Amino acid sequence: MYQPEVPAYTAAVQGSFAYDTTVHRWPTIITQVVDAIYRRSHELSANEALADEGRRIIEEIAGIKYAMSRDRPLEAINAAGTHAEPASTVYDEHISATKPSWFKSDWLFAECYLYRRLFHIFATSEHWSDFDPFAEGKIAALNASGAAIGACAELIENVIASNPAPYTADGALFADLASVSLWGNAIDLSLLTNASDSDIQKLQAVTREQRAAKADHVLVDDTSRAWERIRSLNNGRVDIVLDNAGFEVITDLLLADWLLSLRGPYPRASPQVASDIKSRIGAVRQRVEAAAKAASASTPRLVAVSKLHPPSSLMAAYEQTGQRHFGENYVQELADKANVLPRDIQWHFIGGLQSNKAKVLAAIPNLYAVESVDSQKLATNLEKGIAKAENKSARSGPLRVYIQINTSGETEKSGVPALAEASAEHELVALARHIVLSCPHLRLVGLMTIGALSNSKGSSEENPDFQALVDSRKNLLDVLLADASFVEATKNAELWHGSENITYDDLLAGNLELSMGMSADLEAAVRYGSTNVRIGSDCFGGRTTNAEAGGVRAEEIERVAKEPLVSSVVLHTKNMPWFVSDATNGDIDSVISSLSDPKFVPEAQQGAVKAMAQRWSEHLSSGRMRTSNDVFWTQPLSYGHLPSAAPDLLKELQKAGIVIFKGDLNYRKLTQDAQWPTTTTFEHALGPLAGKINIFALRTCKAEVCVGLLHGQEQKVDAVDPKWRVNGHWAIASYCGLREC
Repeated sequence: MYQPEVPAYTAAVQGSFAYDTTVHRWPTIITQVVDAIYRRSHELSANEALADEGRRIIEEIAGIKYAMSRDRPLEAINAAGTHAEPASTVYDEHISATKPSWFKSDWLFAECYLYRRLFHIFATSEHWSDFDPFAEGKIAALNASGAAIGACAELIENVIASNPAPYTADGALFADLASVSLWGNAIDLSLLTNASDSDIQKLQAVTREQRAAKADHVLVDDTSRAWERIRSLNNGRVDIVLDNAGFEVITDLLLADWLLSLRGPYPRASPQVASDIKSRIGAVRQRVEAAAKAASASTPRLVAVSKLHPPSSLMAAYEQTGQRHFGENYVQELADKANVLPRDIQWHFIGGLQSNKAKVLAAIPNLYAVESVDSQKLATNLEKGIAKAENKSARSGPLRVYIQINTSGETEKSGVPALAEASAEHELVALARHIVLSCPHLRLVGLMTIGALSNSKGSSEENPDFQALVDSRKNLLDVLLADASFVEATKNAELWHGSENITYDDLLAGNLELSMGMSADLEAAVRYGSTNVRIGSDCFGGRTTNAEAGGVRAEEIERVAKEPLVSSVVLHTKNMPWFVSDATNGDIDSVISSLSDPKFVPEAQQGAVKAMAQRWSEHLSSGRMRTSNDVFWTQPLSYGHLPSAAPDLLKELQKAGIVIFKGDLNYRKLTQDAQWPTTTTFEHALGPLAGKINIFALRTCKAEVCVGLLHGQEQKVDAVDPKWRVNGHWAIASYCGLREC
């Protein structure tokens, strides 16, 4: 049996959160259960048999509270006969083997045992077998959330109404809805035992402003990784292992609703085409590596030039070979492809660029480089485009640019003239100065040439174009670095970095990249010191005409735009009242039914709420959304045991493209509720479950276990908020995929 190398949290440690929970919170919860029974008995006082049995149940529950306060040994549940399902075998065997008491036990086991024991008491009764002692609290919390639920409805209705086929290449909406779902988890009635309506409302982060205020409190944020996994689905399935009912399940249904509305999976090539592209790129890489070895040079970056090839061919290269750098010659073709392909592709624009088209390129968030800058006007327009707030916020860092050099002197070719000798008055020098000192959102990283066809005779011969590019780089650097005022201004330049620290240290050290070399002459280019080779037909095969390629591209994009990313969502609920506010199948039905009450939300929001509830009901009736309540979720085992203890459940979860685990209890179970150092990786803490399914855990911190932090991060948060682990004001969004683990 799996056993993590660090101990689990236990109430045996005085002063720990587990100890305080056992001493204070659990007795309060038990008292609330007793009060619920009293109220129910009073409502049905005419039923003497029910009232008498209620008094017996109260006595039995009071016995649990008494035993807890005196740290008595845990008793076997022994569910048997008509009450054998769900079985208590796992509990009983553990009790028999370890002889735990309320305090001298793993905290996770004792807490699960408490709720399983309470359920057994009701399940073995005659008149109370269907009684949920926590139902009143869940309903009250839901009723206190009317305004927030109305805001959720307006949010989703605006999204769906404004775009019936949501644009899927941008994960901003997913990040928004995942954030709403994440902070919905702050409302946990097992922790908020004395919360008022206003307390609950303060915890609800629905508006963009509320979520922005909490952004700095997300200690681990793998949302973008989870989105890329979802974005890769085609008619896929998403599973959500729910936590709390009430407002939190509203936020989970909101996310599920939006996922079911998405269209436009990644276009994919036929197996034959994909295999051919894999072989071609593999052969090109071998050529590049062999050329670098022969020249005793570093292997240059391979830019696969996909001009006039459909998006599906690029996706084949992306998935089959791991290729990430792609080059395009036409602005609109690059924009079309970037809209429907993964966001971690690094696009190089290598064609002639008119200044008025710079704004189109600048709006592409993963545009890595423009290799054909040949004028100050073009550089300025790119700078203005990247500097726009909406473009800058979508980028991770500045735009790399190469200055194109017309090394052959052909009039029909773009580019500034080659710099044959060090001259400070040359056009190339002026353009380089302008980019470095006047374009803080750009980075000059190198020079590029498209040489004369006559000079590309073969990789074994001398190439005057490549020599001219090498000479231009040397002479440019000689001029720039000899100018003390330029060097000083460059060192002190106020540059925009985003999240990437791209400086001009390389340039000041005398280094600039050289982008040169294509299929016929890549070996010669590598000999001359190319750092960036651009290979097209050898990677993708022959090209069609521009008109034909445009038609194929448009047809492919139109076709996939009609297909769903996610065709089904499975909601995993609990099979019994659990941890006060955890969602059961009945809670799902109750929540959706409550939304139909016109008094539930302000009049202005009633239309949006009604439409949302109607759509959710249709999802459930059609099977696009369904519930499942496997017995494993109410067993005391951590999820490291899931592969061995619940293999059928694991097989079911593996049918999902991603499994979203909501809430603190699921996080505790995912990480074995063990006392890991906070810098332990999420993958390691998952134990044997790591790598078996794609996992995205959304959790506000309400228990001490926490992993995945950076070195020093724990100390920084401790200084700001000593109670950060348990007060629900901080959060984690951790992802672990099949490939990473």
